[in-house]
Amino acid sequence: MPSSIVRLTVTDHDRVLRLLRRVVTPGPSQGRWRDEVVRLLRAHRAAENAVLTTDAIRPAGAEAHRAMADLGALDDALDEATDRLAAADVPSPGLIDLGARIESLLGEHATTLDLRVLQPLEAAVARKEIRILGGRYAEVRDADLQDLGGEEPPPRRFDLPRAELYELARKAGIEGRSAMSRSELIAELRRRTA
Repeated sequence: MPSSIVRLTVTDHDRVLRLLRRVVTPGPSQGRWRDEVVRLLRAHRAAENAVLTTDAIRPAGAEAHRAMADLGALDDALDEATDRLAAADVPSPGLIDLGARIESLLGEHATTLDLRVLQPLEAAVARKEIRILGGRYAEVRDADLQDLGGEEPPPRRFDLPRAELYELARKAGIEGRSAMSRSELIAELRRRTA
């Protein structure tokens, strides 16, 4: 069973913020982190737009629809800042300010989406529906990550909750997964994907 759309969006918002901190910290991999954060932001936004349609959020009520309208201008600014980040030289003097701008916009986006759209939606529909939306969100996001990454598959991220690691282990056919700790699941999944 897929994870809920609430959990997935929160996880993606957190991932973007962690990656963004790596982008603005001088080091040899800044360009790689920048590219990954840009891909994840774009894929996240595309998945939200594809899944959180007017029909999907209808049960959450009129306030959720107003919130989605409010998110429009905010998300346009986030998309513009993402485009600027994608075009920015790494390292560059304005990178820290641009990272702070994206962090601020993403914080507003996440708060509005969670409090005014997803929480009311979660209260209005069955848990199964929230998980179905999560499955659709993950499919669109992962397909978009694949498209944005060209020939390479989307990067394997193991900074997931144990429940999601367990699900990956189940899909990979790892025996004894229920007795494994989070770190053991990560080690086995890395070994299998290396």
